[in-house]
Amino acid sequence: MFNIGSFEVLLICIIALVVLGPERLPGAIKTTGLWIGRFRRSFYKVKAEIERELNADEIRRQLHNESVLADIEEAKSEVQGLAKDTEDSMNKIVNSQDFDPGASKATEKASDETKDEKAEKSITEELEEAKEQIEDVAQSIYGGGKNPKLAANSEPEQDEDSSEKKSADSEKVENDIS
Repeated sequence: MFNIGSFEVLLICIIALVVLGPERLPGAIKTTGLWIGRFRRSFYKVKAEIERELNADEIRRQLHNESVLADIEEAKSEVQGLAKDTEDSMNKIVNSQDFDPGASKATEKASDETKDEKAEKSITEELEEAKEQIEDVAQSIYGGGKNPKLAANSEPEQDEDSSEKKSADSEKVENDIS
């Protein structure tokens, strides 16, 4: 504890013998030993009590964790019970005489056809909007007939080849749309 060696103890005894004298030295050593013993015992008691408290805190913490785990397991079992009840009720509905599985397939087909028609219409509308935007941009860039191709489109006289190309292009766009 104090890290006192044998030489230091011998030096303390010699100083005590000189200071106290040979008559009172044995009583002083006995009293000092008693006090050191009491100090050690009280120190170890306090140390043991602190360790017990720490262990008690650990035990309390462990019990709390166990109670939390038990609550979690209880909630889990309740949820599983509810899931099982729901599954049973759904099986009863599906297995009942009123349930018509063919109706849902017919309804599903009708909704799929409606979705396809809506998708086609929206694609057609988007293509027409894109065409209009492209024409507007082209007009703003090349406006005034500076581009010979645009100038040819605005002129009433057109080549037979260009009119055939345009009709083929428009047919191609219509085929892509449908």
